[in-house]
Amino acid sequence: MTSRIWTNASSELQKRVITGTIGAALFMLIVIFGGLIGITFLTAILATAMVNEFATLTLQLPDKTEKRYGLLTLAWFACLINGFSPRSEFEVLLVCFFLLTGAFLYMAKRHPAEDFGAHLRELMASLFGLFYIVFLFSHLPKVHQSANGVHWSILFFLIIWAGDTGAYFGGRRYGKRKLYPEISPKKTVEGSVAGLLSGLGVAVIYKLLLFRGANWGAILIIPLLVGAVAQTGDLVESFIKRAFGVKDSGTLLPGHGGFLDRFDSVIFGLPVMYACLRMFG
Repeated sequence: MTSRIWTNASSELQKRVITGTIGAALFMLIVIFGGLIGITFLTAILATAMVNEFATLTLQLPDKTEKRYGLLTLAWFACLINGFSPRSEFEVLLVCFFLLTGAFLYMAKRHPAEDFGAHLRELMASLFGLFYIVFLFSHLPKVHQSANGVHWSILFFLIIWAGDTGAYFGGRRYGKRKLYPEISPKKTVEGSVAGLLSGLGVAVIYKLLLFRGANWGAILIIPLLVGAVAQTGDLVESFIKRAFGVKDSGTLLPGHGGFLDRFDSVIFGLPVMYACLRMFG
């Protein structure tokens, strides 16, 4: 029995490494060579995939298919507009709010009065999903188009990936105190600290080897801020999954679950990364 468990764990880790390596390579190619068009369409594709998984979790009423396609359409166009017109976030947010609220109001007549509460909850979940996924994730083109944006984009993802890896192996090796067992039983304080230090170490190495013009203050502060908020994003997604009683948000990424499972840290980290770049000029 023990050997079978070990074999299954090793197989799962192997799938995780292979999927992560291929995905990271494709991602980096687009970040380096894709320009604004490539990064904007990448953002739209990934955000739409995550919204689809979020809709699967939250929409349960008979008209869930129509609601899902409406959400996907809004997510796609919001990402494109935010990418190509980066100062229109407020207007896009207003348009999405009014369109989605109007659509749900119109669809309410199809439901009996006793379903109005559930219908309203699905509206609130949909509005939250659009803001949580689309508008936070839409900071990727903003980071990419900042000064030295390609370097900062690469470094951002290296910090996230190093943080995930450091937290995983640091938690397995040294983890004793649970970080937040009510939401994520496997995460530990020691793993969290290891993740932050791993992100910091990667940032220092990247500066010394490839990005010598980067400000030392930014290199030392950004990994800690982004890393801490990224871990919060991981907990938020775990909270959502636990609320709906599922282990993974999807099954499309072997060893990782769904797109929301893979990019939960990225969603929270991106706006903080963009804020830091503005702060450090």
